[in-house]
Amino acid sequence: MVSMTAAGAASRALWVVALALIALAAIDRMKPSSPRRAVVRVDNKPTPLYQEPDQQQRRRAITNLSAGAVILGALIACIVGFLFTIVLEVVGGLLRA
Repeated sequence: MVSMTAAGAASRALWVVALALIALAAIDRMKPSSPRRAVVRVDNKPTPLYQEPDQQQRRRAITNLSAGAVILGALIACIVGFLFTIVLEVVGGLLRA
């Protein structure tokens, strides 16, 4: 068993902080003296923020969303129906007994 006093814990904590600061100073000295400069090309052309979709894109989006809604609705209806059937079977079994 190892026991430690509050003073011992505090002194160890101070040692850890001091060693961390020394390591940070050593790492800071290792970095290059002048940072590398990256060339960034800037294009000042105006870009449209929003472009109105054409009629074909609108129809395709409505068709896809409608088909997805029908499929999701059918899936949810099947799951709810299946769960409802299970609940009715359990309740019916309890009432029969």
